[in-house]
Parts: sequence; structure tokens; C-alpha cells
Amino acid sequence: MIIDAHVHLGHDRVFDEEQSEKEILNVMNANVVDAAVIQPMVDTPSIDAAQENHNRIAEMSRQNPKRIFGMISINPHLKEKEFEEEASRCVQKLGFVGIKLTPIAHACNPLSKDGIRVFERANGLGIPVMVHTGSGIPFALPSLVMPVAKRFPQLRIVLAHAGGNISAGEALIVAQECENIFLEPSWVAIHTIQKWIKPIGAKRIMFGSDMLENCPVELAKFRNMGLSEEELQQCLYKTAKDFFNLPIDD
Repeated sequence: MIIDAHVHLGHDRVFDEEQSEKEILNVMNANVVDAAVIQPMVDTPSIDAAQENHNRIAEMSRQNPKRIFGMISINPHLKEKEFEEEASRCVQKLGFVGIKLTPIAHACNPLSKDGIRVFERANGLGIPVMVHTGSGIPFALPSLVMPVAKRFPQLRIVLAHAGGNISAGEALIVAQECENIFLEPSWVAIHTIQKWIKPIGAKRIMFGSDMLENCPVELAKFRNMGLSEEELQQCLYKTAKDFFNLPIDD
């Protein structure tokens, strides 16, 4: 089984990228990906745009049950009531399984008042948080997530891109310091990921593609780093399944 923990839908106004429902499903089918956690691209910072994008993902999930799962992405600088109500709607009515903070695109320090709001809301709703790390420093430094992880020790947090190649070492240190921090190492060099298995274990590392063209690349990395079959299965699906509490049978 393969679960892609990091897929985007829609148009991204920050990086000028776009991915459609059809393209996502085509890439999943071509690479034998069983399920994916879909989040919106970073759109206009408005509650209307957030709701529209979340509705698209919810409809995609409805048409592909137990295959497509939603992740919330709301600009944390929106009005507090709008943010909280939309996050609650996504979890309680649409069945979304996580929330994303993108410091580089949301222009948000994870330790700022608005940044902390994301973690507080996730903790209250009982869902994990994905945080973009790597490009966009200093706000995207993995170390900025560590104080929040220690403040909410029961909250599961995954570092998207695991700091990228430039901050991958820092991401590992953060994960070693906080057992509730996991790593999604899309775009990180294969030999770097390979060295993480021993210090933190495969149970805290998950496969994610980020962009569709990168899906076969990331899969090839995991399949060619000399993992045992158990470690490979853990990284390709078990970690994400447990992290997001996905209702999927092995």
C-alpha cells in the first residue's frame, strides 16, 4: 500500500502552480498510490477562497471514498472567528484529517499569535498539523516548531519537506528532541533520509510528493535506499495512516 501524505489541489498564487482533480487521480493511478491527503494550493487570503477550495477537496473525497482525504489550509491572519469556524466545519462536517501551516506563503511565524492559533485549533479539534519547512527561512526553520511541539506534547506535527536539504540536519535534531514531531522529506536527498532511519525510526517518516511530477521521484528514493521491507512499508503508508488516523484497511 502507498499513501501520499502531501498533495495539493487548485491554483497557487504564491508559486504560480496548478493541479486539478483529474491530474491528481491520473498520477495516483500511474504510480499505484492507494490514498492521498489533499490540501489546497495557497490561494487568495480570504475565507471565501478557503471555503471554495475545501469544498472542492470534500467533493473529490466524496467521489473517491477511503482514497482521498482532506487537509485544511486557511490563512492564519484571517479574522479569528472565520478561521475557527472554517476549521471546525472542515473537521466536523467534511471529515478532514489535518491542518497545514505554510510560513513562506502565509507570511506567518509559527511562534506568532496567529501561528500559534493553528496549533491551538488543531489540538482542540483532535487533528494533526503539517508545517512547511525549508524554503522561506527564518519563518520556515524547523526549530521554530519545537517550542510548540513541547507546549502541546499530545499534538502530532509533521515537518513538510523535513527542512529541505538546507535545514535537514536541523529537522532531525528537532525530531529527536520531540517525539510528537514526524518528518515528510519530499525534495530531501536520498542519502540524508537514509541516515534518519536509525536515530528516529521509520515510524516517524512518511512519503509525500508535494507536486505531482515529484511523485515517482520520491517513491524511487524510498525504494532505493536499502530499507527492509518492513521499514519501506512503514514509510510508504503505515506512518501516514497512523499519523492522520485514516480509516483504511491494510
